[in-house]
Amino acid sequence: MRPGSGSTDDQGAHPAQESHVKSLVPLATALLCACPAAHAATFTVTSLADAGAGSLRAAIASANAAAGADTIAFQAGLTGTITLASGELRISDSLTITGPGANRITVDGNDASRVFHIDDTGPDDRAFAFSGLTVTGGRAVAANDDQGGGLYLAPSFDQVPLRLTSMVFTANHAARRGGAISVSGSQLTLVNVHLTGNAVEGGFQPSGGALYADRTALVMERCRVVDNDAQLSGGGISMSSPGISASISDTLVQGNTATHTGAGMNVGTMSHLTIRRSAFVQNWLTSQTEGGAIYFAGVTDAGSPENVIENTTFSGNISQHDSGRGSALAIASGNMTVRNSTFAHNRTSPDAAGTPTAGGALWVANGTSTRVTVQSTLFADNTHGNASTPRDLTRLTGGGGESTLSVDHSLFEVLPAIGVITNPGTGNFEADAQLLPLAYAGGATPVHALPLASPAIDAGANPANLTTEQRGPGFARAMDANPCRRPLVARADIGAYEYRSDTIFCYGFNN
Repeated sequence: MRPGSGSTDDQGAHPAQESHVKSLVPLATALLCACPAAHAATFTVTSLADAGAGSLRAAIASANAAAGADTIAFQAGLTGTITLASGELRISDSLTITGPGANRITVDGNDASRVFHIDDTGPDDRAFAFSGLTVTGGRAVAANDDQGGGLYLAPSFDQVPLRLTSMVFTANHAARRGGAISVSGSQLTLVNVHLTGNAVEGGFQPSGGALYADRTALVMERCRVVDNDAQLSGGGISMSSPGISASISDTLVQGNTATHTGAGMNVGTMSHLTIRRSAFVQNWLTSQTEGGAIYFAGVTDAGSPENVIENTTFSGNISQHDSGRGSALAIASGNMTVRNSTFAHNRTSPDAAGTPTAGGALWVANGTSTRVTVQSTLFADNTHGNASTPRDLTRLTGGGGESTLSVDHSLFEVLPAIGVITNPGTGNFEADAQLLPLAYAGGATPVHALPLASPAIDAGANPANLTTEQRGPGFARAMDANPCRRPLVARADIGAYEYRSDTIFCYGFNN
């Protein structure tokens, strides 16, 4: 196939056999003519030019004009930057764009226009996939066109599938929503996507420094959301989707900033949220009070699905305000279960005295529909105020009815004040966990490891029967810290990390 040409699969009827009744041939021919098939085409990009033959813009135009789900590929050996000089790349029909690698092809909006725009003019059954590209320099700041600097999927009621794989979105800007990506009415999947240095500012309620998802079922796997900024909420991610679910796994959310709520992630009216084997690190809420890493305001219906955070580390997050609360996690409404996780070195009001009733690495609002369960979770060196008063867990009381906070098998640097925990279970205690510094130790996200002397070892529980700890496959959740014990007893450690010995010597023998 020559570069830039479309190719289709040959389709047709098999030759008629002599034994067939000849009168059936006209009928078969009529049926074939009455049911035309849409042929998928492949268009190849051969040039780094903004427009003209062989350009990405020309390939997209050809794909829009061709019926069916088309593919755009890149000529072998083509590397460099495509700098847009004539506006955004607009896509209307099902399309897969397969790049050679994010380190080989960059599409640059030149800080003058959005990069990709998937419009709402195509058929209801559309689907889109992008892979192997870097998207940078996108800018969406015009009135009524102020979302998704790097990629914008226009509002749809059809839950349009959009899959992004092995992509980088960096240095993109929008005025209102989604500095890098904004989607509405989608099934959005991100696998191995890096969202770095994107921002949203200057528009009405600017939210989602990197990603804004509305009415969108979201799946994120092995992603990095780093150093993004929102002028209002959701420095890294902002989502609000009643009746929709979100699943985030093996993902790092680090160094993001916002002023209002959720510097790392802002979650509003989400019906079902699951976060597994992830890390929220050094996110900074600069002005208002709630959610240095995550602000969660879930659906409060009694029958709504369980929201879960498990095998996850929150480290070094900050809520700057004098009345800051939930430096790691602020739960404003809904149900939430936090289990087998670690909260360490998170701070509220670090530069002020701090309101006495505020603080808490994990903060729970009042209200009878707010129900929070904490299981086998480790709290260490979480402080409030410039005096670094230990403040691991707080709950707002009075007005609007009492929320419910149940805690078991969890370790605190200082146990919460009487009345904070409404349902204290067994196995809670106060101790120095002796956490090691945050580091990568074999998984996709960093952890605070436990030394052998840590009181968290073998003191936890595994209520969900997790097979691994935060680092994933190869790192079992429940192990015996004493390898010489016979029989071995598999016991879970408290927190996101499970202690394991590298070399085992028992009774003078290498076991």
